[in-house]
Amino acid sequence: MKTNTKKKTKTNIAAAATAHAAQAPGTPPELLTQVQMAQRLGISRRTLHSWVREGTVPMVKVRGYCRFDSAKVYAALLQHEVWAANPGTRNA
Repeated sequence: MKTNTKKKTKTNIAAAATAHAAQAPGTPPELLTQVQMAQRLGISRRTLHSWVREGTVPMVKVRGYCRFDSAKVYAALLQHEVWAANPGTRNA
């Protein structure tokens, strides 16, 4: 069952990143709550929180609340996926 979830998450990330790339330049960043970001990625809030602690995805604080710039999160996850596929190239 976890394999299906991982496959679904990768599909969600790739589709969302592609859709976000089509957004007009100069558009203000879309800041999402932890719940909204987790739903878009198809993961749990706990998983998202773990990724933030590990430094996998970026997060900003706005008046003490955690917010996620969806474009930066998608970019970080796509970069992380490349590192996982080619572990020797991470520090290159």
